[in-house]
Amino acid sequence: DEALARSNDAGGGLVVVADGEGMVLGTVTDGDIRRAALGGAGLDTPARELMGAPVTVDPSTTADEVRDLLEERHLPTAAVVDAGRLVGIRHLAEVGGTQAAVTAVVLAGGRGQRLRPLTDKVPKPLLTVGRTTILERLLEQLWSAGIVDVHLAVNYKAEVFEERLGTGEGYGIDLRYLHERQELGTAGPLSLLDPVPTGPILVTMADQVTSLPFARLIDFHHQQGAAITVAAFMHEVPIPYGVLHLEGERVIGIEEKPTLRRRCNAGIFVIDPEVVALVPPDQMFGMPSVVEAALAKGWPVAAFPILERWIDVGSPDALEAALLSFATGEEV
Repeated sequence: DEALARSNDAGGGLVVVADGEGMVLGTVTDGDIRRAALGGAGLDTPARELMGAPVTVDPSTTADEVRDLLEERHLPTAAVVDAGRLVGIRHLAEVGGTQAAVTAVVLAGGRGQRLRPLTDKVPKPLLTVGRTTILERLLEQLWSAGIVDVHLAVNYKAEVFEERLGTGEGYGIDLRYLHERQELGTAGPLSLLDPVPTGPILVTMADQVTSLPFARLIDFHHQQGAAITVAAFMHEVPIPYGVLHLEGERVIGIEEKPTLRRRCNAGIFVIDPEVVALVPPDQMFGMPSVVEAALAKGWPVAAFPILERWIDVGSPDALEAALLSFATGEEV
Protein backbone atom coordinates (compact mmCIF):
# COMPACT_ATOMS: atom_id res chain seq x y z
CA ASP A 1 0.00 0.00 0.00
CA GLU A 2 2.84 2.39 0.85
CA ALA A 3 4.74 1.54 -2.34
CA LEU A 4 1.62 2.20 -4.43
CA ALA A 5 0.93 5.48 -2.63
CA ARG A 6 4.52 6.64 -3.10
CA SER A 7 4.41 5.57 -6.75
CA ASN A 8 1.29 7.66 -7.33
CA ASP A 9 2.70 10.59 -5.37
CA ALA A 10 5.90 10.46 -7.42
CA GLY A 11 3.98 11.29 -10.58
CA GLY A 12 6.29 9.19 -12.73
CA GLY A 13 5.32 5.99 -10.99
CA LEU A 14 8.86 5.22 -9.72
CA VAL A 15 9.83 4.46 -6.13
CA VAL A 16 13.48 4.16 -5.10
CA VAL A 17 14.08 1.57 -2.37
CA ALA A 18 16.99 2.23 0.01
CA ASP A 19 18.35 0.59 3.15
CA GLY A 20 18.71 2.21 6.57
CA GLU A 21 21.99 3.81 5.51
CA GLY A 22 20.47 5.43 2.44
CA MET A 23 22.07 3.03 -0.02
CA VAL A 24 19.89 2.31 -3.04
CA LEU A 25 18.71 -1.28 -3.22
CA GLY A 26 16.60 -0.98 -6.34
CA THR A 27 13.45 0.54 -7.79
CA VAL A 28 9.76 -0.27 -7.91
CA THR A 29 7.66 0.94 -10.83
CA ASP A 30 3.90 1.14 -10.92
CA GLY A 31 4.03 -1.75 -13.40
CA ASP A 32 6.06 -3.84 -10.93
CA ILE A 33 3.33 -3.33 -8.33
CA ARG A 34 0.53 -4.24 -10.76
CA ARG A 35 2.30 -7.36 -12.02
CA ALA A 36 2.96 -8.48 -8.44
CA ALA A 37 -0.71 -7.97 -7.61
CA LEU A 38 -1.69 -10.19 -10.54
CA GLY A 39 0.64 -12.81 -9.08
CA GLY A 40 -1.15 -12.70 -5.74
CA ALA A 41 0.91 -10.13 -3.82
CA GLY A 42 -1.04 -8.00 -1.37
CA LEU A 43 -0.75 -4.28 -0.78
CA ASP A 44 1.18 -5.06 2.40
CA THR A 45 3.99 -6.77 0.47
CA PRO A 46 7.37 -5.20 1.40
CA ALA A 47 8.80 -2.94 -1.30
CA ARG A 48 11.96 -5.08 -1.51
CA GLU A 49 9.83 -7.98 -2.74
CA LEU A 50 8.24 -5.82 -5.43
CA MET A 51 11.46 -4.61 -7.03
CA GLY A 52 11.80 -5.36 -10.73
CA ALA A 53 14.62 -4.63 -13.16
CA PRO A 54 16.24 -1.45 -11.77
CA VAL A 55 15.42 1.82 -13.52
CA THR A 56 18.66 3.60 -12.69
CA VAL A 57 21.35 5.58 -14.47
CA ASP A 58 24.53 7.23 -13.24
CA PRO A 59 25.40 10.92 -13.45
CA SER A 60 27.54 10.39 -16.55
CA THR A 61 24.73 8.74 -18.57
CA THR A 62 24.01 10.90 -21.61
CA ALA A 63 20.59 12.32 -22.39
CA ASP A 64 20.36 10.08 -25.45
CA GLU A 65 21.10 6.99 -23.36
CA VAL A 66 18.50 7.97 -20.76
CA ARG A 67 15.96 8.59 -23.51
CA ASP A 68 16.67 5.22 -25.13
CA LEU A 69 16.28 3.42 -21.79
CA LEU A 70 13.00 5.08 -20.92
CA GLU A 71 11.47 4.76 -24.39
CA GLU A 72 12.47 1.10 -24.61
CA ARG A 73 10.90 0.32 -21.26
CA HIS A 74 7.96 2.71 -21.68
CA LEU A 75 8.70 4.54 -18.45
CA PRO A 76 8.61 8.28 -17.72
CA THR A 77 11.41 8.52 -15.12
CA ALA A 78 14.72 6.99 -14.06
CA ALA A 79 16.66 7.34 -10.82
CA VAL A 80 20.17 8.82 -10.93
CA VAL A 81 22.42 6.85 -8.57
CA ASP A 82 26.02 7.77 -7.70
CA ALA A 83 28.17 5.57 -5.45
CA GLY A 84 25.02 3.75 -4.36
CA ARG A 85 23.08 6.85 -3.35
CA LEU A 86 20.17 8.61 -5.02
CA VAL A 87 21.29 11.97 -6.40
CA GLY A 88 18.49 12.86 -8.80
CA ILE A 89 15.68 11.88 -11.16
CA ARG A 90 15.73 12.07 -14.97
CA HIS A 91 12.47 12.58 -16.84
CA LEU A 92 11.67 11.43 -20.36
CA ALA A 93 10.47 14.88 -21.39
CA GLU A 94 13.70 16.60 -20.35
CA VAL A 95 15.88 14.30 -22.47
CA GLY A 96 13.87 14.84 -25.64
CA GLY A 97 11.85 11.65 -25.40
CA THR A 98 8.37 11.25 -26.79
CA GLN A 99 5.44 8.97 -26.20
CA ALA A 100 2.74 8.14 -28.72
CA ALA A 101 -0.23 10.49 -28.41
CA VAL A 102 -3.22 8.82 -26.77
CA THR A 103 -6.82 9.33 -27.85
CA ALA A 104 -9.67 8.78 -25.41
CA VAL A 105 -13.14 7.55 -26.32
CA VAL A 106 -15.56 8.16 -23.47
CA LEU A 107 -18.83 6.24 -23.64
CA ALA A 108 -21.78 8.38 -22.52
CA GLY A 109 -24.60 7.19 -24.77
CA GLY A 110 -26.48 4.98 -22.31
CA ARG A 111 -29.91 5.70 -20.89
CA GLY A 112 -29.08 5.08 -17.21
CA GLN A 113 -32.30 3.14 -16.62
CA ARG A 114 -31.35 1.90 -13.15
CA LEU A 115 -30.98 5.45 -11.89
CA ARG A 116 -34.38 6.70 -13.00
CA PRO A 117 -36.03 9.10 -12.21
CA LEU A 118 -32.74 11.02 -11.73
CA THR A 119 -31.69 10.27 -15.29
CA ASP A 120 -35.02 11.36 -16.76
CA LYS A 121 -33.72 14.92 -16.47
CA VAL A 122 -29.93 14.58 -16.32
CA PRO A 123 -27.72 12.03 -18.15
CA LYS A 124 -26.06 9.75 -15.65
CA PRO A 125 -22.49 10.97 -16.35
CA LEU A 126 -23.61 14.53 -15.52
CA LEU A 127 -24.88 13.66 -12.06
CA THR A 128 -22.98 15.61 -9.41
CA VAL A 129 -20.80 13.60 -7.03
CA GLY A 130 -18.73 15.71 -4.69
CA ARG A 131 -17.49 19.01 -6.09
CA THR A 132 -18.34 18.27 -9.75
CA THR A 133 -20.04 15.80 -12.07
CA ILE A 134 -18.89 12.25 -12.73
CA LEU A 135 -17.92 13.05 -16.32
CA GLU A 136 -16.19 16.35 -15.62
CA ARG A 137 -14.02 14.68 -12.98
CA LEU A 138 -13.07 12.11 -15.62
CA LEU A 139 -12.17 14.82 -18.15
CA GLU A 140 -9.93 16.46 -15.54
CA GLN A 141 -8.19 13.13 -14.95
CA LEU A 142 -7.61 12.64 -18.67
CA TRP A 143 -6.03 16.09 -18.91
CA SER A 144 -3.82 15.30 -15.90
CA ALA A 145 -2.64 12.16 -17.70
CA GLY A 146 -1.70 14.19 -20.77
CA ILE A 147 -4.65 12.91 -22.82
CA VAL A 148 -6.18 15.90 -24.59
CA ASP A 149 -7.71 14.32 -27.72
CA VAL A 150 -11.07 13.15 -26.40
CA HIS A 151 -14.14 11.81 -28.24
CA LEU A 152 -17.42 11.61 -26.35
CA ALA A 153 -19.90 9.01 -27.65
CA VAL A 154 -23.41 10.34 -27.08
CA ASN A 155 -26.98 9.29 -27.79
CA TYR A 156 -29.46 9.92 -24.97
CA LYS A 157 -29.74 13.67 -24.26
CA ALA A 158 -26.75 14.36 -26.51
CA GLU A 159 -27.57 18.06 -26.61
CA VAL A 160 -27.19 18.33 -22.82
CA PHE A 161 -23.58 17.15 -23.04
CA GLU A 162 -22.75 19.54 -25.88
CA GLU A 163 -24.38 22.46 -24.12
CA ARG A 164 -22.47 21.83 -20.88
CA LEU A 165 -19.08 20.72 -22.17
CA GLY A 166 -18.75 22.53 -25.50
CA THR A 167 -15.43 21.99 -27.23
CA GLY A 168 -13.69 20.96 -24.02
CA GLU A 169 -11.62 24.14 -23.92
CA GLY A 170 -12.57 24.74 -20.31
CA TYR A 171 -11.03 21.39 -19.39
CA GLY A 172 -7.84 21.81 -21.40
CA ILE A 173 -8.86 19.19 -23.95
CA ASP A 174 -10.05 18.99 -27.56
CA LEU A 175 -13.50 17.44 -27.18
CA ARG A 176 -15.35 16.01 -30.16
CA TYR A 177 -18.62 14.11 -30.29
CA LEU A 178 -19.45 10.72 -31.75
CA HIS A 179 -23.19 10.77 -32.40
CA GLU A 180 -24.84 7.36 -32.15
CA ARG A 181 -27.99 7.24 -34.27
CA GLN A 182 -28.91 4.22 -32.19
CA GLU A 183 -27.30 2.76 -29.09
CA LEU A 184 -24.11 1.03 -30.20
CA GLY A 185 -22.96 -0.61 -26.98
CA THR A 186 -19.51 -0.35 -25.43
CA ALA A 187 -17.51 -0.90 -28.63
CA GLY A 188 -19.80 0.18 -31.48
CA PRO A 189 -18.90 3.90 -31.16
CA LEU A 190 -15.32 3.05 -32.15
CA SER A 191 -16.59 2.48 -35.69
CA LEU A 192 -17.49 6.19 -35.81
CA LEU A 193 -13.87 7.31 -35.43
CA ASP A 194 -12.83 9.02 -38.67
CA PRO A 195 -9.96 8.91 -39.10
CA VAL A 196 -8.86 6.13 -36.75
CA PRO A 197 -6.09 7.45 -34.46
CA THR A 198 -2.56 6.24 -35.10
CA GLY A 199 -1.71 5.80 -31.41
CA PRO A 200 -3.24 3.95 -28.47
CA ILE A 201 -6.92 4.51 -27.69
CA LEU A 202 -8.24 4.65 -24.15
CA VAL A 203 -11.85 3.48 -24.04
CA THR A 204 -13.76 4.17 -20.83
CA MET A 205 -17.28 4.35 -19.53
CA ALA A 206 -18.38 7.82 -18.49
CA ASP A 207 -20.10 6.74 -15.27
CA GLN A 208 -17.19 5.68 -13.08
CA VAL A 209 -15.52 7.40 -10.16
CA THR A 210 -11.94 6.27 -9.66
CA SER A 211 -8.45 7.46 -8.85
CA LEU A 212 -6.90 5.01 -11.31
CA PRO A 213 -3.82 6.69 -12.88
CA PHE A 214 -4.52 6.67 -16.61
CA ALA A 215 -0.92 7.50 -17.53
CA ARG A 216 0.29 4.40 -15.70
CA LEU A 217 -2.37 2.30 -17.45
CA ILE A 218 -1.02 3.47 -20.82
CA ASP A 219 2.57 2.68 -19.72
CA PHE A 220 1.48 -0.80 -18.62
CA HIS A 221 -0.23 -1.44 -21.96
CA HIS A 222 3.02 -0.69 -23.80
CA GLN A 223 5.17 -2.67 -21.36
CA GLN A 224 3.03 -5.77 -21.81
CA GLY A 225 3.11 -5.53 -25.60
CA ALA A 226 -0.65 -5.98 -25.62
CA ALA A 227 -3.16 -5.30 -28.36
CA ILE A 228 -5.79 -4.76 -25.66
CA THR A 229 -5.37 -4.05 -21.96
CA VAL A 230 -8.40 -4.50 -19.71
CA ALA A 231 -8.53 -2.66 -16.39
CA ALA A 232 -9.75 -5.11 -13.76
CA PHE A 233 -11.23 -4.64 -10.31
CA MET A 234 -11.45 -7.28 -7.61
CA HIS A 235 -15.01 -8.40 -6.88
CA GLU A 236 -15.81 -10.39 -3.77
CA VAL A 237 -18.82 -12.63 -3.27
CA PRO A 238 -19.30 -14.14 0.20
CA ILE A 239 -20.71 -17.67 0.14
CA PRO A 240 -22.99 -18.08 3.17
CA TYR A 241 -22.49 -21.84 3.43
CA GLY A 242 -19.76 -24.32 4.11
CA VAL A 243 -18.18 -25.29 0.78
CA LEU A 244 -17.28 -28.94 0.30
CA HIS A 245 -14.04 -29.93 -1.42
CA LEU A 246 -14.53 -33.23 -3.19
CA GLU A 247 -12.53 -35.92 -4.92
CA GLY A 248 -15.17 -37.93 -6.72
CA GLU A 249 -17.69 -38.98 -4.07
CA ARG A 250 -15.30 -38.35 -1.17
CA VAL A 251 -15.27 -35.19 0.94
CA ILE A 252 -11.65 -34.15 1.52
CA GLY A 253 -12.35 -30.87 3.26
CA ILE A 254 -14.90 -28.24 4.17
CA GLU A 255 -14.39 -24.51 3.96
CA GLU A 256 -16.76 -22.52 6.14
CA LYS A 257 -18.37 -19.47 4.48
CA PRO A 258 -15.49 -18.53 2.15
CA THR A 259 -15.34 -15.38 0.05
CA LEU A 260 -14.98 -15.88 -3.70
CA ARG A 261 -12.63 -13.27 -5.19
CA ARG A 262 -12.37 -12.67 -8.94
CA ARG A 263 -10.92 -9.94 -11.14
CA CYS A 264 -13.64 -8.44 -13.30
CA ASN A 265 -13.86 -6.13 -16.28
CA ALA A 266 -14.01 -2.52 -15.05
CA GLY A 267 -15.12 -1.05 -18.38
CA ILE A 268 -11.79 0.70 -18.99
CA PHE A 269 -9.58 -0.46 -21.87
CA VAL A 270 -6.52 0.53 -23.86
CA ILE A 271 -6.50 -0.73 -27.43
CA ASP A 272 -4.08 -0.50 -30.31
CA PRO A 273 -5.44 1.21 -33.47
CA GLU A 274 -5.74 -2.01 -35.46
CA VAL A 275 -8.26 -3.32 -32.94
CA VAL A 276 -10.84 -0.82 -34.24
CA ALA A 277 -11.14 -2.89 -37.43
CA LEU A 278 -12.70 -5.68 -35.34
CA VAL A 279 -15.76 -3.50 -34.66
CA PRO A 280 -18.57 -3.81 -37.24
CA PRO A 281 -20.06 -0.47 -38.34
CA ASP A 282 -23.38 0.90 -37.14
CA GLN A 283 -24.47 -1.96 -34.94
CA MET A 284 -24.58 -2.84 -31.25
CA PHE A 285 -21.25 -4.34 -30.29
CA GLY A 286 -19.58 -4.76 -26.92
CA MET A 287 -15.97 -4.61 -25.77
CA PRO A 288 -16.14 -8.22 -24.47
CA SER A 289 -16.83 -9.27 -28.09
CA VAL A 290 -13.82 -7.24 -29.23
CA VAL A 291 -11.64 -9.01 -26.66
CA GLU A 292 -12.90 -12.39 -27.85
CA ALA A 293 -12.20 -11.45 -31.47
CA ALA A 294 -8.68 -10.32 -30.59
CA LEU A 295 -7.99 -13.55 -28.70
CA ALA A 296 -9.27 -15.56 -31.68
CA LYS A 297 -6.63 -13.82 -33.81
CA GLY A 298 -3.94 -14.67 -31.28
CA TRP A 299 -3.43 -11.05 -30.26
CA PRO A 300 -2.18 -10.54 -26.70
CA VAL A 301 -4.65 -9.19 -24.15
CA ALA A 302 -3.37 -7.96 -20.78
CA ALA A 303 -5.06 -7.25 -17.46
CA PHE A 304 -4.27 -4.10 -15.46
CA PRO A 305 -5.34 -4.56 -11.84
CA ILE A 306 -7.04 -1.54 -10.31
CA LEU A 307 -5.60 -1.13 -6.82
CA GLU A 308 -7.19 2.25 -6.23
CA ARG A 309 -10.76 3.08 -5.25
CA TRP A 310 -13.20 2.38 -8.08
CA ILE A 311 -16.97 2.93 -8.09
CA ASP A 312 -19.23 2.04 -11.00
CA VAL A 313 -22.10 4.48 -10.56
CA GLY A 314 -24.62 2.21 -12.21
CA SER A 315 -27.15 1.68 -9.43
CA PRO A 316 -28.75 3.68 -6.62
CA ASP A 317 -26.58 1.86 -4.05
CA ALA A 318 -23.39 2.67 -5.96
CA LEU A 319 -24.41 6.30 -6.34
CA GLU A 320 -25.08 6.48 -2.62
CA ALA A 321 -21.65 4.98 -1.90
CA ALA A 322 -19.97 7.57 -4.11
CA LEU A 323 -21.92 10.42 -2.53
CA LEU A 324 -21.08 9.16 0.95
CA SER A 325 -17.38 8.97 0.14
CA PHE A 326 -17.25 12.61 -0.86
CA ALA A 327 -19.64 13.78 1.86
CA THR A 328 -17.30 12.34 4.50
CA GLY A 329 -14.23 13.90 2.91
CA GLU A 330 -12.93 10.67 1.39
CA GLU A 331 -11.76 11.84 -2.02
CA VAL A 332 -11.82 9.01 -4.56
